[in-house]
Amino acid sequence: MEYIDLGGIKVSRLVLGCMRIADKPTENIERLIDAALETGVNMFDHADIYGGGECESIYGRIIKKRPGLRDKIVLQTKCGIRGGWYDLSYSHIIESAECSLRRLNTDRIDILLLHRPDTLMRPEQIAKAFGELEKTGKVRIFGVSNFSAGQIDLLQSALNQKLYVNQLQMSAAYCPLIDSGINVNTTSDSACDRDGGALEYCRKNGITIQTYGTVQCSFTDESGSYYSGAFTAERARKKYFSLNFMLDGLAQKYGTTPDAVAAAWILRHPANMQAVIGTTLDTRLKAYSDCCEIPLTDYEWYKIYESAGHKLP
Repeated sequence: MEYIDLGGIKVSRLVLGCMRIADKPTENIERLIDAALETGVNMFDHADIYGGGECESIYGRIIKKRPGLRDKIVLQTKCGIRGGWYDLSYSHIIESAECSLRRLNTDRIDILLLHRPDTLMRPEQIAKAFGELEKTGKVRIFGVSNFSAGQIDLLQSALNQKLYVNQLQMSAAYCPLIDSGINVNTTSDSACDRDGGALEYCRKNGITIQTYGTVQCSFTDESGSYYSGAFTAERARKKYFSLNFMLDGLAQKYGTTPDAVAAAWILRHPANMQAVIGTTLDTRLKAYSDCCEIPLTDYEWYKIYESAGHKLP
């Protein structure tokens, strides 16, 4: 496993996403945490809305049972999404952080992200909340999720704290973050800049991009059935035949799994990203164990990109 530094916190480049654990037995999640640590994954991604708070509560129960575990893991959570609207007000950020602390049964959140941009956000209110949470030791560092370059720039101008993270959706099958730069100065639909140049902005300003949906795809098949899930799964293999054929071949070449190659494709980018994996199975998590060690070449990176259906101009 490879690690990077986020504001003085040593974090694994592979992150375990915890959005879908609410209905799983606590002992299963405890086993998943142990498998993550054995694999070298020390960072766990939550949000106040995941499972209506139950996802954080499960971790809190495990931490209460095993207090020594807390110093071995990095906890990241998010706030700002409410029932049918977004709220990045001072009062909601503080309240959400306090609730997450109680549910997680901890005295600190290592990384707090603003979950979605709120067009009504007042940067000075966010600055006040961040300052209070930092001063009291309740949050160590801060970041955002799904923010454009301009939105980050606006918010950063009001903050005393550096924003260290921008969490954005990306996979070989879904990568507008990459597409617009490759197709610049063309009339292709892929040239549409949907994030204000977030990739280049984050690289320039030392902001780590965390990709969620790392092996995700969504499509409607010939029968009209909608599918959303891993493109390495059986249901997606026909739609993404070329991509899976490429991943299978590279997995055989490097003695690993197609899932690990898919994650390696993201980690290979010089932006030095982190990849969030949303599995709830310890056995599946282990399929990614060597993703940081796969030496994909530049040529192989582009072949994976093309095999997913993206075209080079």
